[in-house]
Amino acid sequence: MGACRIQYVLLLSLLGFCPCSDTLNCQDGSLMKFGQNFSKTSIEWIVDRTIALESNKGKMCQETFLLIDVGEKSLILGTKGITTVPGKIKKTDVFSPGPGIVSASYVHFCDTELCNNARSTSVLLNNMKLSEYNEPGTTKCPVCLDFKGSCGRKSNHTLCPKDTKCYATSLGVNGGGLSVSFGIFGCLNSSYTYLLNNRNTIGAIRIKETLESHVTLSSHVLVPSILLTWMFGLLALCLQRSVLC
Repeated sequence: MGACRIQYVLLLSLLGFCPCSDTLNCQDGSLMKFGQNFSKTSIEWIVDRTIALESNKGKMCQETFLLIDVGEKSLILGTKGITTVPGKIKKTDVFSPGPGIVSASYVHFCDTELCNNARSTSVLLNNMKLSEYNEPGTTKCPVCLDFKGSCGRKSNHTLCPKDTKCYATSLGVNGGGLSVSFGIFGCLNSSYTYLLNNRNTIGAIRIKETLESHVTLSSHVLVPSILLTWMFGLLALCLQRSVLC
Protein backbone atom coordinates (compact mmCIF):
# COMPACT_ATOMS: atom_id res chain seq x y z
CA MET A 1 0.00 0.00 0.00
CA GLY A 2 2.83 2.37 0.89
CA ALA A 3 4.59 1.73 -2.41
CA CYS A 4 1.36 2.42 -4.31
CA ARG A 5 0.95 5.76 -2.49
CA ILE A 6 4.50 6.84 -3.36
CA GLN A 7 3.95 5.93 -7.01
CA TYR A 8 0.70 7.93 -6.98
CA VAL A 9 2.47 11.04 -5.67
CA LEU A 10 5.23 10.64 -8.24
CA LEU A 11 2.65 10.32 -10.99
CA LEU A 12 0.91 13.54 -9.88
CA SER A 13 4.27 15.32 -9.83
CA LEU A 14 5.03 14.22 -13.37
CA LEU A 15 1.63 15.48 -14.48
CA GLY A 16 2.36 18.93 -12.96
CA PHE A 17 0.45 18.56 -9.73
CA CYS A 18 1.86 19.00 -6.25
CA PRO A 19 0.42 18.59 -2.78
CA CYS A 20 -0.92 21.84 -1.34
CA SER A 21 1.27 23.42 1.36
CA ASP A 22 0.51 26.14 3.87
CA THR A 23 4.21 26.81 4.49
CA LEU A 24 5.56 30.23 3.56
CA ASN A 25 9.22 31.19 3.93
CA CYS A 26 10.20 34.81 4.55
CA GLN A 27 13.52 36.56 4.97
CA ASP A 28 14.08 37.51 8.61
CA GLY A 29 16.34 40.10 10.22
CA SER A 30 16.74 43.64 11.56
CA LEU A 31 19.03 46.56 10.73
CA MET A 32 20.15 49.71 12.55
CA LYS A 33 22.89 51.82 11.03
CA PHE A 34 24.21 55.34 11.62
CA GLY A 35 26.16 57.20 8.97
CA GLN A 36 25.98 60.16 6.63
CA ASN A 37 24.04 61.04 3.50
CA PHE A 38 21.67 58.05 3.66
CA SER A 39 18.94 60.12 1.98
CA LYS A 40 21.07 60.15 -1.19
CA THR A 41 23.26 57.05 -0.96
CA SER A 42 21.75 53.55 -0.71
CA ILE A 43 22.80 51.07 1.98
CA GLU A 44 23.23 47.39 1.09
CA TRP A 45 21.43 44.88 3.32
CA ILE A 46 21.69 41.19 2.46
CA VAL A 47 19.80 38.83 4.78
CA ASP A 48 20.79 35.15 4.94
CA ARG A 49 18.26 34.07 7.58
CA THR A 50 14.72 32.90 6.87
CA ILE A 51 11.65 32.09 8.93
CA ALA A 52 9.04 29.48 7.95
CA LEU A 53 5.31 29.84 8.58
CA GLU A 54 3.68 26.44 8.91
CA SER A 55 0.26 27.96 8.35
CA ASN A 56 0.32 31.21 6.41
CA LYS A 57 -3.38 31.94 6.75
CA GLY A 58 -3.64 35.63 7.63
CA LYS A 59 0.15 36.04 7.67
CA MET A 60 2.55 37.51 5.12
CA CYS A 61 6.19 38.41 4.62
CA GLN A 62 7.14 41.99 5.41
CA GLU A 63 10.03 44.39 5.01
CA THR A 64 10.18 47.92 6.41
CA PHE A 65 12.76 50.69 6.11
CA LEU A 66 12.72 53.94 8.11
CA LEU A 67 15.13 56.74 7.15
CA ILE A 68 15.97 59.85 9.19
CA ASP A 69 18.61 62.35 8.02
CA VAL A 70 19.31 65.53 10.01
CA GLY A 71 22.06 66.75 7.68
CA GLU A 72 25.26 65.93 9.49
CA LYS A 73 24.11 62.45 10.49
CA SER A 74 21.73 59.79 9.14
CA LEU A 75 19.96 56.75 10.52
CA ILE A 76 18.44 53.78 8.69
CA LEU A 77 16.27 51.21 10.45
CA GLY A 78 15.18 48.01 8.74
CA THR A 79 13.20 44.91 9.57
CA LYS A 80 12.24 41.76 7.67
CA GLY A 81 10.02 38.93 8.86
CA ILE A 82 6.31 38.21 9.12
CA THR A 83 3.24 40.36 9.64
CA THR A 84 -0.39 39.70 10.50
CA VAL A 85 -1.57 42.97 9.01
CA PRO A 86 -4.06 42.05 6.24
CA GLY A 87 -3.57 43.16 2.65
CA LYS A 88 -0.59 43.37 0.33
CA ILE A 89 1.23 46.73 0.42
CA LYS A 90 4.19 48.22 -1.39
CA LYS A 91 4.62 51.94 -0.83
CA THR A 92 7.00 54.75 0.02
CA ASP A 93 6.01 57.63 2.33
CA VAL A 94 8.03 60.82 2.54
CA PHE A 95 7.07 62.47 5.81
CA SER A 96 9.55 65.33 5.57
CA PRO A 97 11.28 66.03 2.23
CA GLY A 98 13.43 68.84 3.64
CA PRO A 99 14.87 71.39 3.69
CA GLY A 100 16.35 70.44 7.02
CA ILE A 101 15.44 67.03 8.41
CA VAL A 102 14.49 64.32 5.91
CA SER A 103 12.31 61.39 7.01
CA ALA A 104 10.77 58.65 4.88
CA SER A 105 9.73 54.99 4.97
CA TYR A 106 9.34 51.98 2.68
CA VAL A 107 6.81 49.25 3.53
CA HIS A 108 6.29 45.99 1.63
CA PHE A 109 3.82 43.24 2.66
CA CYS A 110 3.64 40.24 0.31
CA ASP A 111 2.47 36.61 0.31
CA THR A 112 4.80 34.65 -1.98
CA GLU A 113 7.92 32.67 -1.19
CA LEU A 114 10.80 34.88 0.05
CA CYS A 115 9.17 37.94 -1.52
CA ASN A 116 10.59 40.38 1.08
CA ASN A 117 13.92 40.32 -0.73
CA ALA A 118 15.04 43.95 -1.11
CA ARG A 119 18.84 43.93 -1.01
CA SER A 120 19.37 47.64 -0.30
CA THR A 121 17.62 50.88 0.61
CA SER A 122 17.47 51.80 -3.08
CA VAL A 123 13.83 50.59 -3.01
CA LEU A 124 13.20 53.61 -0.76
CA LEU A 125 15.53 56.16 -2.35
CA ASN A 126 14.35 55.48 -5.90
CA ASN A 127 10.84 56.60 -4.95
CA MET A 128 11.74 59.64 -2.83
CA LYS A 129 11.38 63.20 -4.05
CA LEU A 130 13.29 65.65 -1.86
CA SER A 131 12.95 69.41 -1.66
CA GLU A 132 15.56 71.37 -3.59
CA TYR A 133 14.75 74.60 -1.73
CA ASN A 134 17.59 75.60 0.59
CA GLU A 135 17.58 79.38 1.02
CA PRO A 136 19.44 80.24 4.25
CA GLY A 137 17.46 81.70 7.13
CA THR A 138 18.42 83.54 10.32
CA THR A 139 17.71 80.89 12.97
CA LYS A 140 20.34 78.64 14.52
CA CYS A 141 19.29 75.28 15.96
CA PRO A 142 21.05 72.35 17.66
CA VAL A 143 21.51 69.36 15.39
CA CYS A 144 21.88 65.82 16.71
CA LEU A 145 20.83 62.25 15.90
CA ASP A 146 21.82 59.64 18.46
CA PHE A 147 20.54 57.30 21.15
CA LYS A 148 18.14 58.84 23.67
CA GLY A 149 19.99 60.88 26.27
CA SER A 150 23.03 61.48 24.07
CA CYS A 151 21.73 64.69 22.50
CA GLY A 152 22.29 67.60 24.88
CA ARG A 153 23.76 71.04 25.14
CA LYS A 154 26.93 69.91 23.41
CA SER A 155 25.02 69.39 20.15
CA ASN A 156 26.38 71.28 17.17
CA HIS A 157 24.37 74.31 16.07
CA THR A 158 23.66 75.12 12.46
CA LEU A 159 22.07 77.97 10.53
CA CYS A 160 18.73 76.58 9.39
CA PRO A 161 17.14 77.08 5.97
CA LYS A 162 14.44 79.71 5.61
CA ASP A 163 10.90 78.64 6.57
CA THR A 164 12.16 76.00 9.00
CA LYS A 165 12.09 75.91 12.80
CA CYS A 166 14.02 74.20 15.55
CA TYR A 167 12.75 70.71 16.32
CA ALA A 168 13.58 68.18 19.03
CA THR A 169 12.00 64.84 19.78
CA SER A 170 12.47 61.53 21.55
CA LEU A 171 11.56 58.72 19.14
CA GLY A 172 10.76 55.25 20.49
CA VAL A 173 10.87 52.31 18.06
CA ASN A 174 9.60 48.81 18.86
CA GLY A 175 8.82 45.70 16.83
CA GLY A 176 10.41 43.69 14.06
CA GLY A 177 13.41 42.86 16.21
CA LEU A 178 13.99 46.52 17.13
CA SER A 179 13.58 48.11 20.57
CA VAL A 180 15.41 51.42 20.94
CA SER A 181 14.89 55.17 21.50
CA PHE A 182 16.60 58.05 19.74
CA GLY A 183 17.07 61.77 20.29
CA ILE A 184 16.54 63.88 17.17
CA PHE A 185 17.38 67.61 16.97
CA GLY A 186 17.41 69.68 13.82
CA CYS A 187 15.60 72.07 11.48
CA LEU A 188 12.09 71.10 10.41
CA ASN A 189 9.67 72.67 7.94
CA SER A 190 7.73 75.35 9.84
CA SER A 191 4.37 73.92 8.76
CA TYR A 192 5.07 70.56 10.43
CA THR A 193 4.52 69.70 14.09
CA TYR A 194 5.72 66.09 14.02
CA LEU A 195 8.57 64.59 12.04
CA LEU A 196 6.66 61.38 11.23
CA ASN A 197 3.18 62.91 10.93
CA ASN A 198 2.26 61.64 14.43
CA ARG A 199 2.11 58.05 13.13
CA ASN A 200 1.80 55.17 15.62
CA THR A 201 3.02 52.45 13.27
CA ILE A 202 5.17 52.27 10.17
CA GLY A 203 5.06 48.85 8.56
CA ALA A 204 5.93 46.24 11.17
CA ILE A 205 7.29 48.70 13.77
CA ARG A 206 5.52 50.75 16.41
CA ILE A 207 6.75 54.29 16.96
CA LYS A 208 6.18 56.96 19.59
CA GLU A 209 7.29 60.50 18.86
CA THR A 210 7.53 62.68 22.00
CA LEU A 211 8.34 66.35 21.45
CA GLU A 212 11.07 67.70 23.72
CA SER A 213 9.66 71.01 24.94
CA HIS A 214 12.27 71.49 27.68
CA VAL A 215 15.16 71.76 25.23
CA THR A 216 16.38 75.27 24.42
CA LEU A 217 15.84 75.21 20.71
CA SER A 218 16.17 78.49 18.90
CA SER A 219 18.90 81.09 18.75
CA HIS A 220 18.23 83.81 16.19
CA VAL A 221 21.21 85.32 14.47
CA LEU A 222 21.36 89.11 14.92
CA VAL A 223 22.31 90.51 11.55
CA PRO A 224 23.72 94.08 11.61
CA SER A 225 20.45 95.83 10.67
CA ILE A 226 18.47 93.95 13.33
CA LEU A 227 21.16 94.58 15.93
CA LEU A 228 21.22 98.33 15.28
CA THR A 229 17.43 98.57 15.45
CA TRP A 230 17.41 96.72 18.76
CA MET A 231 20.15 99.00 20.22
CA PHE A 232 18.38 102.25 19.22
CA GLY A 233 15.12 100.92 20.63
CA LEU A 234 16.77 100.11 23.95
CA LEU A 235 18.43 103.57 24.09
CA ALA A 236 15.08 105.29 23.50
CA LEU A 237 13.50 103.23 26.28
CA CYS A 238 16.27 104.14 28.69
CA LEU A 239 15.93 107.91 27.97
CA GLN A 240 12.15 107.80 28.24
CA ARG A 241 12.14 106.03 31.61
CA SER A 242 15.34 107.65 32.98
CA VAL A 243 16.77 104.19 33.49
CA LEU A 244 20.51 103.80 33.88
CA CYS A 245 21.66 101.41 31.12
